[in-house]
Amino acid sequence: MKPQKRVIAVCGAQLYEEKEFSFLSRLNNACRELGYVVLTFNLSTDPRRHDSEVVNEKPLIDMIPKFPIDALVIMSESVKVPEMREYIKESVKDLNIPVFALDRHIEGCINIASDFGDGFSKMIRHVINVHGCRKINMIAGLKDNDFSEERIQAYKDVLAENGIPFEEKRLAYGDFWDRPARAAVKGFIDSGDIPEAIVCANDTMAIAACSVLHENGFRVPEDVIVTGYDGIMSGRLNFPPISTVAPDYEKEVGLILELMKAYYEDRLPDTEQTRYIDYIVRENRSCGCVSNDNRVTAELVNKLSYAFNDQKWQVAAMNKLLLSAAEKQHIQELTSILEDAVELWEQNYYYVGIHSELIHSEHPSETNDNSYVSLFHMQHGSQVKTCGNCLSSVIPPDFRNLLQNDDEYGIYMLRLLFTDNDIYGYLIEGFNDIDIRSMRRCDEFGLFISTAVSEILKNEKLFWFNERLQQLNREMAHAAIHDPLTGLYNRRGFFDELMRISKASVGRYITIFSIDMDELKHINDNYGHNEGDIAITALAAAIRRFSARNGICARFGGDEFVCALITDRPLSLSPDTVRARLDSAMAGSKALQDKPYSISASIGYECVKMDTVLDFDSVLRKADEMMYSDKHARKKERMD
Repeated sequence: MKPQKRVIAVCGAQLYEEKEFSFLSRLNNACRELGYVVLTFNLSTDPRRHDSEVVNEKPLIDMIPKFPIDALVIMSESVKVPEMREYIKESVKDLNIPVFALDRHIEGCINIASDFGDGFSKMIRHVINVHGCRKINMIAGLKDNDFSEERIQAYKDVLAENGIPFEEKRLAYGDFWDRPARAAVKGFIDSGDIPEAIVCANDTMAIAACSVLHENGFRVPEDVIVTGYDGIMSGRLNFPPISTVAPDYEKEVGLILELMKAYYEDRLPDTEQTRYIDYIVRENRSCGCVSNDNRVTAELVNKLSYAFNDQKWQVAAMNKLLLSAAEKQHIQELTSILEDAVELWEQNYYYVGIHSELIHSEHPSETNDNSYVSLFHMQHGSQVKTCGNCLSSVIPPDFRNLLQNDDEYGIYMLRLLFTDNDIYGYLIEGFNDIDIRSMRRCDEFGLFISTAVSEILKNEKLFWFNERLQQLNREMAHAAIHDPLTGLYNRRGFFDELMRISKASVGRYITIFSIDMDELKHINDNYGHNEGDIAITALAAAIRRFSARNGICARFGGDEFVCALITDRPLSLSPDTVRARLDSAMAGSKALQDKPYSISASIGYECVKMDTVLDFDSVLRKADEMMYSDKHARKKERMD
């Protein structure tokens, strides 16, 4: 007889976020080896809110004990509201199963926590002992936040153990996110007392620190070492990649499985004791320990490319779902639309259960009814014909058997279908294996289904919603390829448009201009960033006018512009000629009247005949080289 599979439930908010996913992926791998199944319950609203949105997700928690589970893991750090953490624990109190709480203590649970302070201490010791730093500044998180204060204390303790006095001026707060962290680093620089290292309480702030240092002429790690905390993917993709410390998820998962085994062998774990998991130091280039590893970067970029393409497919499929649903008069008509929407991911398991009252009532509204209708059910790429069947139980047809006997699906994700205060039902998606994109896609899928149901129930708003959706799509498409400040194409939009027009212009000539605004930093520093934006916008308008007749133009970022002109004959314009045309275009600008600064630009260009294998990157590189030569020559001329 085949042994019974253990089912481990995991409940938390926004389980598709990187930290939560990192734990889940390792749990899934370990459970697959043991023949276990992972069943996740994803709270989708902002976990920090205390209002009715959080309360409205209690029905998802109420579903947990209805499924055959052998253990529950509460991702308690992701659930910020204490009452919700307690509610999750209480939901399974009659099941007599082990309940684990991760990172935030829940009374009566088996508590496992990452040793945040010790992890941060390891990185500071690394900076001191390996790199010999003594002038070490810190960017903490929020003031009076427990996690932030723990890391501040670790910082002070490690300084003390190495005979380094703590100086208040070397501590700043970055609130765990980009903008305040940038201000903190700018404050360090403006003080004139440049540190040897900046240790940050998370990777997001470390990324911001690297950016500000580079903008102000400092090299990382040559001039200033920067370290982070958490080990997120964006830190590994940063330039340079961030040296950080990350939780030992392998050890955490191993401990959970070990304690679960002990529980079912009547060796009950002590719930009074909190078990701590170490952090692992991950040296990288931002502290100078690791040289450039193009292979790792390529692997990460490949994952991002896959996620981008998957998101593109998802948006297309979901837009199709919503547009089709806008024409429907009954919720049951969603069934065929859903089948089309999941075509690209039909290897997954899908179940959509809708409250029966929404189907059978003449005037459907929000409901607390516990009976459901199978709106959509797909397994092994084939739809299970259960649509319209009324179920008195939450559990889908044959789901218990699926958990025990089907080896294709190793992890499942459940989320409610709801909008605002209206709950419509729930979604289950099962995966053979998971990546962070698939977890996000499941949540997005549930969001789109919820919206579709909502719009069908609100028939009087269907046409308005459809019109608004199309407008948002246009705005999103426009925003994806245009620079928000100047309205010019961004890098992606420029190359997309360039590829389009080049295919129709084989045999003609293309001239790529590289245009770099002069002295933007001087304008920002002396007159403010608002004036800098005015100057950038004015130059952008001049470039648009210069290329309006037979070309396209773009802002690549900051003070960098590019334009391309298509002509029948080779084009030869000196940088001074182009500058004169730009000056002429800006001469009549009302926005520049009475400004205490002038606007100029360095110019470079390259002209080539177009063919089917034209290397645009090479052409742009040559234009850039000429632009830099022009910039250096003019700078030397001004100095002479």
